[in-house]
Amino acid sequence: MKLTVTGRKIEITDGIRDHLNSKMDKTIYDLGEEADVHVALAVEKHRHFAEITVKTKEFTLHSQEETNDLYTSMDKSLDKMEKQIRKHKEKAKDLRNKKGNQSKNQILD
Repeated sequence: MKLTVTGRKIEITDGIRDHLNSKMDKTIYDLGEEADVHVALAVEKHRHFAEITVKTKEFTLHSQEETNDLYTSMDKSLDKMEKQIRKHKEKAKDLRNKKGNQSKNQILD
């Protein structure tokens, strides 16, 4: 998995990178090596933004969150991303099962 972290009006520290890596190992661990993850962090006065974009061969997903704390924004955005990935994988699995069942029925007929 290729991870790119960009800061807008904020310096990306080692602590921020470590936090992202540890959280992504728990949430976005099963995408494989072909996944490209881009994280953009921004600060405007008291608002902290976290945007995450995941690109693979099959799909592109995006999540965005705004809170008063940077780490909370990152965590919430990663949670949203995890839900989107899970939903996409379940849809793909259901589609494969449906196609397999249809082809099995055609063979039996």
